[in-house]
Amino acid sequence: MSAPASLARELACTGCGATYPLTYRLECAACRGLLELRYDLETLRCRGPALLEGRGLWRYASVLPVADPAHRVSLGEGDTPLLDCPRLARDLGVQSLAIKFEGANPTGTVKDRSSATAIGAALQFGFRAISVVSTGNAGSSIAAYAARAGLRSFIFAYERASAPKVLHMAATASDFVVYSGGYDDLIGPWDRLAGEGLFFDGGASRNAYKHEGKKTLAYEIAEQSGWTPPDVVVAPVAVGETFIAAARGFREMETAGWIARRPRMIAAQATRANPVSRAFREGGPVAPVTIGYTVAEGLAAGNPGRKGEWVLRLLREDKGLAGDAEDEAILAAQRRLARTEGIWAGPTGVATLAVLAGMLERREVDPGQRFCVVVTETGLKTEAALPARGGTAFDDASLRRLVEERLRR
Repeated sequence: MSAPASLARELACTGCGATYPLTYRLECAACRGLLELRYDLETLRCRGPALLEGRGLWRYASVLPVADPAHRVSLGEGDTPLLDCPRLARDLGVQSLAIKFEGANPTGTVKDRSSATAIGAALQFGFRAISVVSTGNAGSSIAAYAARAGLRSFIFAYERASAPKVLHMAATASDFVVYSGGYDDLIGPWDRLAGEGLFFDGGASRNAYKHEGKKTLAYEIAEQSGWTPPDVVVAPVAVGETFIAAARGFREMETAGWIARRPRMIAAQATRANPVSRAFREGGPVAPVTIGYTVAEGLAAGNPGRKGEWVLRLLREDKGLAGDAEDEAILAAQRRLARTEGIWAGPTGVATLAVLAGMLERREVDPGQRFCVVVTETGLKTEAALPARGGTAFDDASLRRLVEERLRR
């Protein structure tokens, strides 16, 4: 069976509407606006989901921009579980709740979706190196996929990234560099180098080819829901890549008639890095915020730039919502998810759940709706305080006594 063809047709400016052929371009030549990929939606409408072949992320190759099947690099990403969570739903007081658990991806994070299309596009356009500035997950993911494809990777890693992420990046990156300060301190000069074409842009701020892989989140949620997606989808926002890609995926499917209506989107941030939710709440534009450390390391971006404005526009056009959660609420959501459903996710991943819990408490959303929360990372990539590890010596009687006492509680 031949591999499905890409239906990508052009790049289009999200600002002025100018269009470009499918070349490697990071912004609009006319207005410097961000670009998005456009597809042959008429073929999508006529063929329907029969277009889909295979499994995993590349099942959706028709709506991804990597034309040559030889460039479709994979470590087995995608096809992550959409888990019905009845106990957590009861705990939160909602009718229906599903977790889209992205920690099941090869490097334990949603970033693998965009790394697959980033590396595929880098090969497509003849690059020999790729780079990213990362608080941890993007760096380990890009490095792993670059190694898989035989590309050089320049990974600039946040000095306060968790040890498991640092170990992973150092193991897989060809060039691993730790930077001092925050993400926002380095991204400006790094962007300028990327603009010169010294390496393929693996960042989240402007490369349409890179972030397109995360659009498959929406396609999987819809397909796993029998093409009747949930009423509400909660997605995280740092720079905005995951949120924008998912929203675009739902829009494409609605336009092509694959789904009857697209979900309402909620943008979730950490309170210590909340420029988008703050702008949404105040009714103004996105203004950069100075951030300190947040346990949700992957959301630690105080200046999302033009993509932050794009998120805000999507929220306002589609009557979405935005919220944020304090670190304490994020850690509480992490414990809650683990205890009620057995899902061990990292703080970055559960910020979405913390935001939804807060909105439910404040009655900002209807608990009678069907919710899907995107949980973006496994808890196995984060650091946390260990429980007490002092051992107890048992004999038959003391072991029985302990078990019986605990069962009575």
